[in-house]
Amino acid sequence: MITQIEDAIVARIQTKLAATAGMVAVQKGIEGIPQPAVYVSTEAARFEKVSQETFKQALTIFVDIVFEQLTDEHERRKGIYLILEGILQTLLLQDLGLKIKHLVPQNWRNTTIEDMRQHGLIAFSLEMSTSYTISRLDDEAVTDLLTVGLNYYLKPGDDIVDASDIVTL
Repeated sequence: MITQIEDAIVARIQTKLAATAGMVAVQKGIEGIPQPAVYVSTEAARFEKVSQETFKQALTIFVDIVFEQLTDEHERRKGIYLILEGILQTLLLQDLGLKIKHLVPQNWRNTTIEDMRQHGLIAFSLEMSTSYTISRLDDEAVTDLLTVGLNYYLKPGDDIVDASDIVTL
């Protein structure tokens, strides 16, 4: 479910803010990233018991924004504020078509490091939260979660599977 949530956030930002947000991807943080982009990552969770076999898993999700404006600090801030507000409005109270509680903003902060600032970049990190319930699965279902099926297509554009693998993690 965590991957589905991250992917749905990326897809929603790409769909709604394609011209503004630029590149959008799943990746942790902004360090070592020299280019303007929006990055989504789930970095923490906490659990709360709901019933004997059910827990609520509350996720902390970060949307990191890197914006470039070579003119000056004022223009950088003006630009990133617009992107931040656009992303916030795009995600605010969304369930992304998934069985989750609506996304709720928690806080945002400036995460620009000095090296980035010197290169005309500014970075902000928006923290969002959501939750969903999980229940205990039987052993067979857990094993199925750790099994990945791979299909191989030898001819580009072909929808006929030429080979398959099952990988158990």
